[in-house]
Amino acid sequence: MRDLAFALMLLAALPLALARPFNAYLLWGWTALLAPTTYFYGWMVGNRVNFVCAVLTLVLLALGRVPWRDYQPNKVTWLYVLLAAHATLAFLLAYPGNPDNEKYLEFLIKGLLFCLVMPFFVRERVHFHAMFIVIALGLGVHGVLNGLKTLASGGGHNMMGPAGTMLGDRNHLSTALALVLPVLFYLQTHTVNRLIRLGYLGAFCIVVLAILGGGSRAGFIAVSVVGLWLVLTARRKGMALMLVGGAVLAFLAFAPEDITSRLTTIKEAGEDSSFMGRVIAWKISSAIALENPVFGGGFHAVQVQAIWDRFKMSPGLLGFLDLPVPEFSAKAAHSIYFEVMGDLGFVGLGLFLFILLRALWSRLAIKRMTNQLGVSYQWARDMADMLMLAVLAYMVGGASVSLAYLEVIYMVVMLMELLRLHVAGAFALPERQAIAPGPRGKL
Repeated sequence: MRDLAFALMLLAALPLALARPFNAYLLWGWTALLAPTTYFYGWMVGNRVNFVCAVLTLVLLALGRVPWRDYQPNKVTWLYVLLAAHATLAFLLAYPGNPDNEKYLEFLIKGLLFCLVMPFFVRERVHFHAMFIVIALGLGVHGVLNGLKTLASGGGHNMMGPAGTMLGDRNHLSTALALVLPVLFYLQTHTVNRLIRLGYLGAFCIVVLAILGGGSRAGFIAVSVVGLWLVLTARRKGMALMLVGGAVLAFLAFAPEDITSRLTTIKEAGEDSSFMGRVIAWKISSAIALENPVFGGGFHAVQVQAIWDRFKMSPGLLGFLDLPVPEFSAKAAHSIYFEVMGDLGFVGLGLFLFILLRALWSRLAIKRMTNQLGVSYQWARDMADMLMLAVLAYMVGGASVSLAYLEVIYMVVMLMELLRLHVAGAFALPERQAIAPGPRGKL
């Protein structure tokens, strides 16, 4: 029955998608982040809903429903094209016998393709706002559902993400959910309807609860970055303090002892066998990169036992540490930086870092321009701040999880670039028009 209801909902959305290509694009993004078929049983499970939405959008583009001249040229597009080309070569030149090589190339290429199409559609404020809603109703739903289960179980819920995706692991999901928090905070600030604003407030608190209840130290660090930044820098500091403090207090009120004790071991990392296992994985990943500095060993090569055994005696870049020869089986890289380093080599790592740093640079440019544009562009300043916070949370929390190919981070970086172009367009208008005062405005 649930499968049939979901199928009918998609059929109802189809005329909207055909009417406006932007609607089809939003469906493409929403189904990618939510992975809705993972919540169903029976005949709906095998249906490639996201693939259908992607093809529909691309067909509408090919048919000229969106003029090709509307594409907004930008530097992030070229960075993504270079990363896709480099990753494809790394895939082709990878060590043999790697079952994850093709799967993670597909994850990356699908995410980059969605972002490469974005400059056709995201041009005005309402488009940016709609993309934020897609992230909230896509990735954010996983956090709300797990947060409610955590609340209902008194902290006993074992958080898991959608099976078959990069977010199936609770550590990955916890870190990814930290990126949703700035999006929810922005939507709460710039939404007119009071009930919807309250919904975003509640979702924010529940997602924080889900992250803390998941017991992931990476997620805890990422959400701490978000909370500290909001409290120190947000224009509405009282609201930020209430949201973060309320969620933390609710968590501490009923959190099981095993979760709180796990989080408190962050300061004892040097004595934590789990942490030391990650350091050894970092060492082996760097050793793979040193032997293959341009293209690396292929996607998740460090998790292949034969490759792990080949490099476990190598000092890599961490030879200055007194690390024992690992006797355990192959582990994931447990770091977005060492993951890309081992998978795609130092060239791939350079592209990856440049993409993240490009978002931080764009935020500075937006801040400089909006300071002169006045209050009518306060929304753009707030949006840039929240996008930057999402990138920072990812960069800090991702230091201990293998989540380099997460689609939403590439969406965030492209949104930041397009926001910079939008603000720059207003900034280039005659001065008397560009700085005309106006209300802050909400949608």
